Amino acid sequence: MGGMPESILGAEHAALWLSLIESRLGMVLPPLQHRLFENRVMERMQSKGMDMQSYYLLAHQSRSEWQQLAEALVVNETAFFRHQPSYELVRRFLSQTNQETKLWSLGCSTGEEPWSLAMYARAYGLKNSHIIASDVSEKVLRVARRGVYSARRAESIPEDWRNRFGSQLPSGEWRVGDSLRSAVYFHKFNLMDVAKAPFRDLHLIYCQNVLIYFRKFDRRDILDALVMRLQPGGMLILGPGEMPDWNHAQMKRVSEAGTLAYERI
Repeated sequence: MGGMPESILGAEHAALWLSLIESRLGMVLPPLQHRLFENRVMERMQSKGMDMQSYYLLAHQSRSEWQQLAEALVVNETAFFRHQPSYELVRRFLSQTNQETKLWSLGCSTGEEPWSLAMYARAYGLKNSHIIASDVSEKVLRVARRGVYSARRAESIPEDWRNRFGSQLPSGEWRVGDSLRSAVYFHKFNLMDVAKAPFRDLHLIYCQNVLIYFRKFDRRDILDALVMRLQPGGMLILGPGEMPDWNHAQMKRVSEAGTLAYERI
């Protein structure tokens, strides 16, 4: 018979852990990631010589131990200029402005997304652009701040932009150049705290493949809070299919095939 394998933690403990994940991160863990997380719990528990109940209490009470586990939940699947139709919207938006521009990349993972946004901003002459990049995982933020990527990952950057905005290291890796580094600011941030975010008057918010991990009512609350961080005329770009039925009185849908985006009225 098919279907998902049984929990290695047992149904009762698995439910406790999933409840903790949702309360701390707001995330509803997809079934395919349950086993990955459970294996991580077992590894940490055994390394500390604890039984399940004792380890659950430790993770519940210890900030550092919880962070170790939370890192296992982060999906690092990203790429430079991922989903080209959305970046075409970015290109059009940036090419129509000549002012200081503030952008926010939510769920920036290992940094390819904010560096891509920075390249677009620099390419269209916006020298005073600022990109805020946030993620819940300190582990991926360390990679993002370092700004060094394998040759294979950098292949998706046009060659002239690779030369213009970075340099190839003796190892063959590609390093983000200083002109981009001065534009991007990385922050550890939990999307469930978006209503408390200090960022205001943003021109563009780029939030793709993040909301899929939240319950529908949480997605709505997150998006409603993001609206209040946009300037009039600012744009919110989501992943296609993430929340296509969302409506807000201060936002109008941007009509562009293959994208899901809104402009603040």
